[in-house]
Amino acid sequence: MKSNKIKYRYPGIRAFEIEDKKLFFGRKDELRKLFSLVKSKPLVVVFAKSGIGKSSLINAGLIPLLGKKEFQAIKIRLQDPTTTPVNAVKQAVSSFIDKQYFDVHLKTVEEASLWECMRACKFKKNETSFTPILIFDQFEEFFDHDLKDQEELKLEIANLVSDRLPLDVQEEFRKIPRGQRTAEQKEWYNPFEVKIVFAIRSDRIHRLDELSDDIPIILHDRFHLKPMQYKQAREAIIAPALLSNSQFDTPPFTYSEKTLEKILNYLGNKDDEIESFQLQLICQNIEKKIKEIHG
Repeated sequence: MKSNKIKYRYPGIRAFEIEDKKLFFGRKDELRKLFSLVKSKPLVVVFAKSGIGKSSLINAGLIPLLGKKEFQAIKIRLQDPTTTPVNAVKQAVSSFIDKQYFDVHLKTVEEASLWECMRACKFKKNETSFTPILIFDQFEEFFDHDLKDQEELKLEIANLVSDRLPLDVQEEFRKIPRGQRTAEQKEWYNPFEVKIVFAIRSDRIHRLDELSDDIPIILHDRFHLKPMQYKQAREAIIAPALLSNSQFDTPPFTYSEKTLEKILNYLGNKDDEIESFQLQLICQNIEKKIKEIHG
């Protein structure tokens, strides 16, 4: 039975979601470059002006691509002021946690540090281990939290990307006599790899410098997402309209060259750049008119 929910080819005012990956066009080069950077670096900052498409690139581009490789993307938002940033991360990874680790180490998830929670996670598919990537979308929300809670997450992130055991964990390990250390304990106290992606608006990126005292690499590797060029925008307009799928409420359609030129010239700035948000709004309005015509 066909769903009553209207499925548009263009998201309009909202960002593309993971399930929209087949509708996401025009950002092949940016996706390739961002994936290469995330794959090779422990912490990457993605930044752009509002409306350029950071969330869309991450949701419909980066996360699906990471899923095809040996990575486990975990998307995190910090918009809830009643949940501390650290607890928001714990909630995001909770489904991966092997609770028996906490029975062995006499801690609950609530009492454990973020490092311990991540250490207790199992990121596996068909016996293949995956590298976790914590993706903080719209990270500017972090700076709306209490300073104490900001400090807590900052120190926890510093421990995760330092490639060494946190000092308190090192101390715990030293208390176990060498001859009495079990294989399970050695595994637990072994450093592990985790990657971080911060996506933030350009006008707030300077705030990340406030975290550099404990995370000195935070601004080392940055990816600047810029507006689309005309060629990219043409693909983002044309390709979704050609898709044939029963989930859409409109049949496949095409744009005349005259219509394309009008859209591109209307949206383009002096540098021939086009913002994704505006493009999606116009295209969805066109799609709605086509739906009206076809009933």
